[in-house]
Amino acid sequence: MKKFYWFIGIVFFLLSFAQPFALNAFADDKVYDTVVLRGSAASLDWNSNDHPLAYDSEEGVWKSDPVTLEGGNEVEFKYVYDGNWMPGANLTYTPPQDGDYTFVFYPEKERTVDVRSANTSSGSVTLELTVPEETPDWVVPTLASNMNDFNYKVSPLSKVDERTYQIQVNGESGETLSYFYSLGGEPYKEVREEPRSAIFTEGSQIQKDTVKAWETIPVAQDVTHDFNHAPYTPDKKDNVAVKVTVDHYGPIDEGAVYYTTDGATPVGKRGEVENGKTADLQVTETTTQNNGLKTSILTGTIPNQKNETRVKYKIDVWNSASEGSQFADNNALTSENATEFAYYVEDYQSPDWAKEAIIYQVFVDRFRDGTERNNTSVDPSLPYGEQLKGWMGGDLQGVLEKLDYIDSLGVNTIWISPIYEGPYSHGYHPADFMNIDPRFGSNKLMKELVKKAHKRNIKVVYDLVPNHTSNQHPFFQDAVEKGEDSPYYDWYSFTNWPNEYETFYDVQELPELNNDNPETREYMLDEVVPFWMEEIGVDGFRLDYAKGPSQSFWVDFRHKVKELNSNAFIFGEVWDNLDTITSYTGKLDGAIDFETQSAIQNAFINDGSMNQLASSLTTIHEAYSEEFVPATFLDSHDVPRFLYEADGNTDTLKNAASLQFTLPGAPIIYYGDEVGLSQSGDHNAVDEWKDRYYREMMPWNPSEQDLDVKAHYKKLIDIRQEHKALTNGDLKMVYSDDDVLVFERKSSNDQVVVVINKGENQRQLDLIDLYNQQTPNRVKLTSLMDGKKLSSHKGSLKLKSDAHSVSIYEVKGKLRMETPDEYKKYSKVVLRGSEPLNWESDANLLSYDDSDHVWKSEPIELKADETIEFKYIRDGEWLEGDNLTFTPDMDGDYIFTFNPQDQYGITVLPYSESANLGKAS
Repeated sequence: MKKFYWFIGIVFFLLSFAQPFALNAFADDKVYDTVVLRGSAASLDWNSNDHPLAYDSEEGVWKSDPVTLEGGNEVEFKYVYDGNWMPGANLTYTPPQDGDYTFVFYPEKERTVDVRSANTSSGSVTLELTVPEETPDWVVPTLASNMNDFNYKVSPLSKVDERTYQIQVNGESGETLSYFYSLGGEPYKEVREEPRSAIFTEGSQIQKDTVKAWETIPVAQDVTHDFNHAPYTPDKKDNVAVKVTVDHYGPIDEGAVYYTTDGATPVGKRGEVENGKTADLQVTETTTQNNGLKTSILTGTIPNQKNETRVKYKIDVWNSASEGSQFADNNALTSENATEFAYYVEDYQSPDWAKEAIIYQVFVDRFRDGTERNNTSVDPSLPYGEQLKGWMGGDLQGVLEKLDYIDSLGVNTIWISPIYEGPYSHGYHPADFMNIDPRFGSNKLMKELVKKAHKRNIKVVYDLVPNHTSNQHPFFQDAVEKGEDSPYYDWYSFTNWPNEYETFYDVQELPELNNDNPETREYMLDEVVPFWMEEIGVDGFRLDYAKGPSQSFWVDFRHKVKELNSNAFIFGEVWDNLDTITSYTGKLDGAIDFETQSAIQNAFINDGSMNQLASSLTTIHEAYSEEFVPATFLDSHDVPRFLYEADGNTDTLKNAASLQFTLPGAPIIYYGDEVGLSQSGDHNAVDEWKDRYYREMMPWNPSEQDLDVKAHYKKLIDIRQEHKALTNGDLKMVYSDDDVLVFERKSSNDQVVVVINKGENQRQLDLIDLYNQQTPNRVKLTSLMDGKKLSSHKGSLKLKSDAHSVSIYEVKGKLRMETPDEYKKYSKVVLRGSEPLNWESDANLLSYDDSDHVWKSEPIELKADETIEFKYIRDGEWLEGDNLTFTPDMDGDYIFTFNPQDQYGITVLPYSESANLGKAS
């Protein structure tokens, strides 16, 4: 593939990430020891450390080596610093052409997107464009070319005169640039059949072009709805308020919602509906920036509908004094091409059994070889790591033979990996959605497995792959062979038939299904789903890459599944940030909980603090609806084994599992974790098939199993099944510091307290004090791991927490959080600062003085005339603003005093003078 190069670099500045505190003046500008780039491009991946950045001390930034990217295709990426994922949504960048790019990370502004061209070129051309008179001043022309996959959005021109724009492009001398102009999108491209062309030359040249007319002109700069409707999960009583945000320069004064209630696609434009009904949108607010850009809010209401109604809707806005309209969210100009929004009307509820599910994930090919008759031969002379790329012999017969083993663990749900006919052992390349690959077994054998699991009161969920097929699927092969004459042509999205089409993450073997095509959706919902639910008998689905199909698809999917079995459990793989995961509330019953997995890994693998863990878990728990079931996990077929990441430390694995099993959600055990299965090789040491090491064979010989880990898992399963507080109870953080976390799970008749100590030292805690319980009550604790009992005595309930331990206690008696002293305000205040203090640790924990109503440090030795910078952390939150400073007049011991009523006041007194400060007022 020939490569062309832009002369200009592109730097986008997204949301700046606010630092949690003002760094002290002596902090290292480098901030982190390591920074790694991970992402979705073919040259990147989401799991390895293959793309480390190097620190540039002159610029004060971290830079990657050149990374090859495909022009015009959006790349999602994130940085991992010191082993911790950068928080928030994935960053995105769309390169303007094929080529090599350097990613630049700013430690002080982590969400800055700075991706620089790393190429040189021998030629260039400057394109000078004159636009027609009807072109609005606020529209910026763009260039779509053979170097950016004819992306009409990523290459803006610069205005040099009235109606005149330029862009300078570099490329190899003698090569040809083919291109069109547009107004920021393909619907707005110039009226022209064939592309323009220009030749790159060594000397500077200007090629002048004139556009005579545009296909159409945009109405607004951007129209955004993004499923902004309330309530988000409506029932039959609820009218649904719809909100639309419009960025525009010209006038926008009207809008409409076109909706249907029978599952059909709504059709309408400029307030006139062709299919469905319409609801008016009114402009309720408009603000104007200095550059003249207006932002208008339009609102309207879709009336309440009966339960089990699928509401589909589209939205457009317009200027009543002109022609045309523009639709949300893709800014289409026609109803046919517009984004279809949807919600489901019901008393939203997930199955009760799903809330109590303990899921055992079986990766069939690696679980157990039950019969050698269906094996694909593997060359035994190959190294084991090479053998892992192929089929290893696991099958449904092997799962059947080990049902008693799975049952003996105490789990109540099995998740079966995909077993469709297809080319690979993982099953995620389906070539037939309703036939099981003979290397796994048969449809009959799968039915038998489900039936025998049900006899053991074990539910079975199957891994459905609705987003894509293998390129070996007969439907795709027919579309490639016959083109538009094939009945399956519109089942896929061909951009340049037959070889260019939409794929799953640029994998050519995985063409994406167009599930918004009515025939495709009908096949998936009316044939594939009933086959697995009625013919095979599964109890629900784990939904692979749930982000792929539209929300409209998932509304129809929910309607069909719940129609077949209202008690079925559907949970999705939504590998994204918390906002995206929770956006599937009301469509799915739950989702794989990547956020909790990241928080646990940060705490136990990357040595993150318990303060960080407490904050993350609280944020996650508050985001989920009570009925939305997060499926928690430590590792899976897509990420490295937890035990391997923990350097083989089984105590770390057991502690992480103890946390997982005491958190809200449905815990998943990835096969083998319960017996200490790790990895035989380092996934970072190979360039391809990294996940081979995440999917090794289950060890069945007891001598190869860690029976202590197995016993620990069985105990956790028993505890979870015996305590409703752990499945249905609320989550409340009681206390945290760098090394210790105490939290509570509580339901109406059950209370459990969990104490985690990841530090190096034993800690003594008083639960009565941590709960701020002023009224002495008789409280008894029973350790659910070893049966040891503790009782309160004289208003205290003291317990010892060993280093590197997790304790789980059943509570009897009244142990409850009480309102603290109104002056005290916080449960914990920490002092951090420059030497002799420390910016990183909680060593200087303040104590609350009940008589003075202030927090005081222990005596700290300071030296005369040496200024110290410091700050207070209150319940894990840094005091905002600049660091505080204090300069002592003399050598000696000093007490730092924090007054919650005057939080920026600086009171640092010699130890001898620190008594009797006076009560806060």
